[in-house]
Amino acid sequence: MEIIKQLDKSYPSKLLQIQNPPKQLYVEGNKELLNQDSIAIVGSRKATEYGIKYTQIFAKELSKAGICVVSGLASGIDSIAHMHSMKQKGKTIAVLGSGFNYISPKENQYLYQQIIKNEGCIVTEYSQETMENKANYPRRNRIISGLAMGVLVMEAKYRSGSTITARLAIKQNKEVFCIPNRLGEKNGYGTNMMLKNGANLVTCPEDILLFYNQSIEEIEHTNIPEECKKVYELIGNLPISINELAKLTNQNIAQIMQSVCVLEIEGIIKHVPGDKYIRII
Repeated sequence: MEIIKQLDKSYPSKLLQIQNPPKQLYVEGNKELLNQDSIAIVGSRKATEYGIKYTQIFAKELSKAGICVVSGLASGIDSIAHMHSMKQKGKTIAVLGSGFNYISPKENQYLYQQIIKNEGCIVTEYSQETMENKANYPRRNRIISGLAMGVLVMEAKYRSGSTITARLAIKQNKEVFCIPNRLGEKNGYGTNMMLKNGANLVTCPEDILLFYNQSIEEIEHTNIPEECKKVYELIGNLPISINELAKLTNQNIAQIMQSVCVLEIEGIIKHVPGDKYIRII
């Protein structure tokens, strides 16, 4: 186990941009995943056949495309998302609402071990001896959405944990994606309401990949100058300032400004309100 504090270089840059970021993270496994492109997949603990089927499809295909899958190691949709993201030798991050000594549910102890074995990552803001507590889950959910580019809600009842995660994602300026469900289906009430309120309707994994298509495909063909790569890797879909970049890279302001200038001229990033920058490609 490793403890990563806010001032450490390896602290996830995306979490520094959310409200009330964890002061420290307890991490097991591949901590490099915490700074990679990822999508959160969440949903009901009592998943239906419909939810199970499409969670398997989305997790496998997103993983196959190189997107890390983030979820909460709970029963149902979370567990399926973790398992099937590893089917294509993909990577997954599990965020806990307890310490490492209290994996919940207990039957997911094996899944916990499989994630580590397959070079995934387990993360929590709680010390090892912190027991499961329902009050911890909304706090856990802000980390799930905070680590991800966007949140895919597969199934959600009215006022469920998944709807909380979606609301947190919106507050963090993240995209929310939902698959439609039948009217009258309890597990579809929350997702259908989110769609009515402006969430992105998706019917296949390609819909999400196309949404992020520019950043996923064009990066490989973009000639990023070597001296700008550190800065480029930290600039994503969420606005980040020069001062934040300097802090994360341990470079001085002049160096950061030079890299930002080059990347902006090349059309790779752009300046946004608040004197911050986001990635274009």
